[in-house]
Formats: sequence, C-alpha cells, structure tokens
Amino acid sequence: MPRKHLIANQTNKKQQTSAKQLQKLAKRIASAVKKGGTNIQSNPHLKVAVDLALAKGLSMDSIKRNIHGSEKDTTKISEFCYEIFGPNGVGIIVFGLTDNPNRLLSSLNGYLAKLKGQLAKPNSVKINFQEEGIIFVNKNNYLKDDLIELLILDNINLIDVDYDEECFEISLHSNSYFHAKELLKKNNFSIVDSEIKLVPLLTVDLDRNQQTLLSRFLNACEEDDDIQFVVHNANPWEE
Repeated sequence: MPRKHLIANQTNKKQQTSAKQLQKLAKRIASAVKKGGTNIQSNPHLKVAVDLALAKGLSMDSIKRNIHGSEKDTTKISEFCYEIFGPNGVGIIVFGLTDNPNRLLSSLNGYLAKLKGQLAKPNSVKINFQEEGIIFVNKNNYLKDDLIELLILDNINLIDVDYDEECFEISLHSNSYFHAKELLKKNNFSIVDSEIKLVPLLTVDLDRNQQTLLSRFLNACEEDDDIQFVVHNANPWEE
C-alpha cells in the first residue's frame, strides 16, 4: 500500500511541536499514569504515551516530571472516542481526554454542525481502520530489500516499506513496533519520527468544498484542549 503522502508530511526532520501539542502530550501521560501507574515498562498506555512524547521532541527529564506530577494530581480525566461520518461518507475518529465531558461533547457538536457531519454508531467507522506502527528512518545507505530482509529475519510483522530520496517509511503491525525500533537503533538507523496510529483500509475522495469543511473541522479539533487527535480516511489534497 503506497503511502508517499505520509513521507511528504514527515519529510526529513521532526515537526516542530507547538505549546498546544505539548499540553496534549502531558495530558495523555497523566491519563496513562492514572490508568496503570508510573512504571513505563509495565504500563502499556504509558509506554505508548512516552514513546510519542519522545518522538515529538520532549526530553526524558520533562517526561519524568510529568509522570511524577500526574501521580500526585487528583483530577479525574475521562477518555472518549467519537466516530463520525462526514461529507461524502468520510470516516472520522476523534479521541478525547477531558476533565469535563459535557464541555467536550458540546464543543464537538458545534464542530459537527459546521462540518455537516453526524455521530456514528460504535465501530461503524473504526472497522475501516487498522492500527499500525509507522517508523520513519534515514536511509543510511541501505537498499529497500536489505531493510526488508533485516526486519523479516528478526520476526518483525511487516506490512510495507516505502521511501523517498532520504527516508524509509516502515509500516508494521503494532505488536512489532517497539521491537522494530530497538532493532533499527542497534543497526545504527536514525529514527526521524515514529508513532502507533490508525491507518485507513479504504479512502474516499472529497471535492473542494468538502475538503474545506473537513480542514476547518480538523483545525477546530487541533485547537481544542480536550481533543487529543483525529484520524480520517479522506484522500490527501493540496491546501
């Protein structure tokens, strides 16, 4: 499954992380700590949250301060996942962490009205997505076939390897994600970016007006402190 648009979005360096994104990462860490404690290795939610924070440029010292601060914080954080059908049937999944569920739902309903979308039944949208580990590494003078051989020989559950002039994009099943990262580091690959994410199995095309509606919806969600991230299955377009 070719994913050149993903490489184009990541390119050759980590994206700058905004203050808003840092706040959201801190909230995700806090939620993970409340779920399963402060041990990164024994708490899978925290392990994923820390991995993402490191990929976005946070230092381990900052992450540890967030973890210990979260342990003492008594604020209740609720986790939400909303599935949505938007213009032309585009599937959208919104993940939220909030201390005020009514505020989150009220805001989301406002965004939906402008999107001309509607909430969907559980799993009616998720069924069209697959959880994958995505790892971007510098080519390091490797050929694609050599990289695939390295991964397969170490029992990595590989889905695909794509590339541009400087980077490989490795897609794999999420259960191989951390194993693959360690293997790549041992073989002196420089990891540019990495994340466990939901990837669409099928995509849909939007016309210019529908693209504008979805862009505005995504921007509103990005600015909302209660919304962690959003995935959708619209084909990429040029702004």
